[in-house]
Amino acid sequence: MKHFINLTSRVINKLHIIQIKKKPNKYEIYMSNNENHGIIMFSSGVLFTTHNIIEICNKNDKQDYETITDFIKQTKL
Repeated sequence: MKHFINLTSRVINKLHIIQIKKKPNKYEIYMSNNENHGIIMFSSGVLFTTHNIIEICNKNDKQDYETITDFIKQTKL
């Protein structure tokens, strides 16, 4: 069993996928490696989080869309 998904522009480690949102003709893949930035001044502060989301569209990324569709079908819950 491979632990990676080989797409045309990148390789994704399956262990870092948090969720895949299915939308009409589109997938949004949420990855676990988020970026956190913060500022602390005088006992108060702010925390910013940047989410790593990969969007795969059926129209623009046909081959990648089919690869993710096959991955979802093969995944056993």
